[in-house]
Amino acid sequence: MTLQFTVPAGFTAIPIGVTSEEAEREITSRISRDALKSNPLLLQNLVENIHKASQALENSGALYAGTCVRTYEDELSLGTLLVTVTPFAFGDAAVAAAGIVRSLVAERGEAWEGGVLDTPTGPVAMLSGMNGIRIPAEFSPSGEGLTVTMAEMQAFLPIPQGAENQEQCLVCFNFTTPCEEHWQEYCSDIVEILSSITFDQSGHSAPDSSAQPASESLPALAPERSVPGAAHPDGDKPATPFG
Repeated sequence: MTLQFTVPAGFTAIPIGVTSEEAEREITSRISRDALKSNPLLLQNLVENIHKASQALENSGALYAGTCVRTYEDELSLGTLLVTVTPFAFGDAAVAAAGIVRSLVAERGEAWEGGVLDTPTGPVAMLSGMNGIRIPAEFSPSGEGLTVTMAEMQAFLPIPQGAENQEQCLVCFNFTTPCEEHWQEYCSDIVEILSSITFDQSGHSAPDSSAQPASESLPALAPERSVPGAAHPDGDKPATPFG
């Protein structure tokens, strides 16, 4: 079973599981060699960082990682998308999704809320809230450690057992942005992803690291109930999938 989904427009993929040589080719494909030659230390640091991040993504079970830079009302906005798959034994998918919501909301506190969304590919546990990302001093522009507040949305899709001896698994779509004021606009990306998910049943096995995002948009499969992106009725906080 191969998982396919549409990556929203504007996202640039981060390479997963590349060697140092491949990381260097990735950098030089995006930045001119003349610019890099003028600062060899910059090239070395970029290659090392890309290689470390790429290996960490592979070790985490990442299927896709990407970033986007957009403008909303003439303001720059950054978003990141990470899709991972991990072994996950469960009974009923709806019960599993509800359990994920209860346990994670309880663990993360009042800054988080969640619910179960019915989709054509099964029940999805949806959570959204605020998270603090610690930036070490060596990676901070100011040279001092700092904490960046991120708006985050996660969608957890339990996938049933496939062929014999194949494990059940959990696919997680994780979206973050430091631009809380743009949260409602980004919710449409979550809608697009969840509406585009399909499974190639030819292999009859659970998704693995060979799964890839669709290169072209697939026909949208709209959930019967409301989906992320609706404006919050009180207008006091970012929109979430739950009203």
